[in-house]
Amino acid sequence: METELNGQRAVVAGSAAPSDGSTPERAESRRARRLLLGAGILYVVATAVAVAAFGQLLLSRDIVFVWLMGGLLIVSLNNPRRWVRGVIVDWLPFILFLFAYDYARSIADSTGIGAHYHPQIDVDKFLFGSPIPTIFLQHHLYHPPHAEVWDYAAWGVYLTHFFGTLTLAAILWRFAYPLFKKWRTLVIWLSTAGFATYVLFPAAPPWLAAQRNLIGHIEKIKDQMFSHTGTKAITSAIENNWVDKVAAVPSLHAAFPLMMMLLFWHRGWKWRVGFGAYAFAMGLTLVYTGEHYASDVLLGYIYAGVTYALVSLYWRRKAARQARAAAPERTGAPAPVPAAAAAEVSASEPVA
Repeated sequence: METELNGQRAVVAGSAAPSDGSTPERAESRRARRLLLGAGILYVVATAVAVAAFGQLLLSRDIVFVWLMGGLLIVSLNNPRRWVRGVIVDWLPFILFLFAYDYARSIADSTGIGAHYHPQIDVDKFLFGSPIPTIFLQHHLYHPPHAEVWDYAAWGVYLTHFFGTLTLAAILWRFAYPLFKKWRTLVIWLSTAGFATYVLFPAAPPWLAAQRNLIGHIEKIKDQMFSHTGTKAITSAIENNWVDKVAAVPSLHAAFPLMMMLLFWHRGWKWRVGFGAYAFAMGLTLVYTGEHYASDVLLGYIYAGVTYALVSLYWRRKAARQARAAAPERTGAPAPVPAAAAAEVSASEPVA
């Protein structure tokens, strides 16, 4: 509230604006965002309680997608138009690509190229000696029919693959939209590179090679842990038959966690260490449970690094082109005239 004092405007002390420059409208908006964020957290907690009570895990991509869109709607109730636009523009093309990738991967082994069993075994023996890491780890750490603490931990880390990629995308879409677009691009290109390899080099995982007596005995720890925990995955009408048993090279299960670390590399050491530990834990889990050879995991890391480097190079060049194009506007100098246009002008009238 303002008044006149000696012909000058004065502000009544009791009506001064907040010291942080905020307005009542902004404060109300912050409170609304906090309430919606709290509702989103309750949504996640309620889902976790339901999973624990009924033993039904959300692992199918279509079910995870629907669940995430519900969560995003809750935290976007203060701006529902953005949510609707995001679903149509940002999410539907992305999820349709992932569905197409899953379907194409399921028929990748029908090209007539036989599955490879021996090259991965030979590479593991060359790198790590005999026995290969999977057999060594299971021999020393896995003691069926009992399950140890690390078995439950490995099983939990393995399951994060089925919802981790989309969950990170949902968090970034809501709170860091530019990073969401980068993450979406990286996921698409990494999936494309992996699919091309699956088609050209179908490869069997360790547990399948063990069933053919090509290596020592290997337990399918992942399947046994479902029995230990009394849980099962909710079946999906879309993805129920989209399974490719010979898509082990490279391990995208290991590649995506490393890609997360690279995406957040610029945020500092805390982010690097956190996502780096997750990538290492996923790689160790995949080898221990017999889902991938150690060489599959290392190759997955390489795929992630190369994909990130190539996409980052494209981003840098694109940003440089945009900066050059915007430079005349910032300096006030006239934009360069194309040669053809300059010739046309000089032919028609003199140029000062």
